[in-house]
Amino acid sequence: MKKYLKYEDHGKSRVFIITSVSQFIELTDWLFSDDKKIFRGQACDWPLVPSVGRNILVSDFLVSERQIIDEFKRESIPYLDIIPKDYWQWLAVAQHNRLPTRLLDWTENPLVALWFAVKDPAIVNKPGIVWTFNYEDTEAIFSSENQPEPFDIKQTQVYFPEHVFTFIQAQSGIFTVHHKEGDNPGRFPSMEEEIEYSEYRLAKIEIPSECFKSIRYDLLKVGVNSASLFPGLPGLVDRIRYKHMWSKDEIKQISPDWMEIRDQEGHLLFKYSPTTNQIQIKHKYMGAPRTVDLNTRQVKIEKDI
Repeated sequence: MKKYLKYEDHGKSRVFIITSVSQFIELTDWLFSDDKKIFRGQACDWPLVPSVGRNILVSDFLVSERQIIDEFKRESIPYLDIIPKDYWQWLAVAQHNRLPTRLLDWTENPLVALWFAVKDPAIVNKPGIVWTFNYEDTEAIFSSENQPEPFDIKQTQVYFPEHVFTFIQAQSGIFTVHHKEGDNPGRFPSMEEEIEYSEYRLAKIEIPSECFKSIRYDLLKVGVNSASLFPGLPGLVDRIRYKHMWSKDEIKQISPDWMEIRDQEGHLLFKYSPTTNQIQIKHKYMGAPRTVDLNTRQVKIEKDI
């Protein structure tokens, strides 16, 4: 799929770039020849390191990692519908509830990964990232039974968790479970460093920041949104807010006095001036544009907008 290839260098992951959902589907369907691929969406190009290993100041946390999980086990039980049966399952539940762990979130559904990459406005106009990883049979764990504890693994594993938490099922969730570096037990190596032949097994897909809002809207239309991925009232509220309010990347400052509001497909809805508290509205069925003074509620027909 050369038309989407941005960068290729021996020993490094290939980098692709897409600007629409249809391009993304075409590319991810072509990437790697088998079904042993998983996807991870990120708002920015961060290394593939689990949350517990991202801050060098958390060495105390790394030393007491098991004790912290044990504390979570003791105190979280009243809030759980299903009680995990081992550390693998406990880590999965903790990860989905934002406790820093040695797990990294992935999914079998590429559109879920794409949503996580574009769900919020871009960080300082930086592109979103979807990673694709082609795992091997020897790296996959489909059941936590008869497995060594996750704290004792010697290489990164791909864990297909039992659905002990609703978000895992809704997001087709998979985890990579990471290990500490042998000579430096306070450090987790990134997957880019660790995976052998990473140029053939890891691929990076960039989504330009200016495409976030249109891709986000197209994903909403096919049912990939906060309500479908986070079942419950918070996810539902986020979806309703998105449908009826504007994200920051849907509002453009076009002059010191005027902001421009466009819909997710790029059509101009109206201009707003916080300085004068006026709205300029133009619609294809309206004829001449109108300026509405929000202070006096007076409407003025304009020649141009």
